[in-house]
Amino acid sequence: MNRKKSYFIIALIMLSVLLFSGCNNFLKKEKRQPLHTSDTISFHENEHFIIPNNAQEQLGFIPDTATSFTVDSKLKKKWMIDNESVDIISLQSGMKQFTFNFIIDSLKDRDRHFRLFIFHNQKFTEFLINNKKYTYYDIHMKGNGSLKIPIRVQVSNNYDFSEYLPILIDKDQKRFFTENIPVTKVLVSKRNKNDFSEISSHIKLDHVQKIFKKEPSKSNKFGLPSVVLLNDRFTPLEVEEANKARYVRIDQSPHNMVEEIMFFDMEGNIYGVTGKQSRSYTFEQPKDQDFIIPIPKEIISSSKERSFLLINNNPREESFIHLNDIKKGKSNIFLNFANLYEIR
Repeated sequence: MNRKKSYFIIALIMLSVLLFSGCNNFLKKEKRQPLHTSDTISFHENEHFIIPNNAQEQLGFIPDTATSFTVDSKLKKKWMIDNESVDIISLQSGMKQFTFNFIIDSLKDRDRHFRLFIFHNQKFTEFLINNKKYTYYDIHMKGNGSLKIPIRVQVSNNYDFSEYLPILIDKDQKRFFTENIPVTKVLVSKRNKNDFSEISSHIKLDHVQKIFKKEPSKSNKFGLPSVVLLNDRFTPLEVEEANKARYVRIDQSPHNMVEEIMFFDMEGNIYGVTGKQSRSYTFEQPKDQDFIIPIPKEIISSSKERSFLLINNNPREESFIHLNDIKKGKSNIFLNFANLYEIR
């Protein structure tokens, strides 16, 4: 098996694991009426729109929760990447807003409680559910079924290519910082065509990355990015020592990566790493280096119990450039996903 084919297989395995990535190739291929956009939240008991019946066989494990999205067929375009389908929302001219159906699929029998944020354009954005505006939305979901939530968002005027990240946090279950939580990535384009070869990146890298401590990469293996909590002497911490954390080390896969990171809490407060500005940061991580990033002082000194780190790979037009390179055979690795880590 040649190296290129190996990379594709690894990429397909990752796509299978990342049920939360929003790619509709994970939706079960059964004879079911398609989900249509409406203004009504609906729960479908004992129906699973995302998790397949043969999950153990297909994925190697049975997830208790998965998320995805659907959109009106008039807006949806599909890209086939090595027999895998990636959905892109192609906006019609003059559209000021659009609606997508966010789907939560749960196998757990008990009731679930979640908090939903929408991340867009370097910040949490307001969104509409049932014609009411929210900065975050608390969800009470029955177990063993699928919940469909129509979400209406404003169209950004300053980007031809962007994404909306529905960030779903389990209010009942705290995660260890060693666990990554996949985040659904909704790709949106104002260009009504399938060829993105003329895209040029307009993303500005943040100068703040110059102050990050760097060290040789701990791993040269391809895989999900890992996050390690460090104390004030840059020593890795165990789970029970999380309150001593002062830095995070991002160990990325062995490829140059454009990444967007953000620290935030359960109330949607965003914290800047330098204390000057509260927003996300975009930087380029060299393939042979790990970044060590200071945890914002507000998080360290806060009495709030839960704080998070978002890592969004290839944000905005970078996602389209990357997909275009994969489609044209210029790249072998699919890294257009986002992950969440609970650090406090």
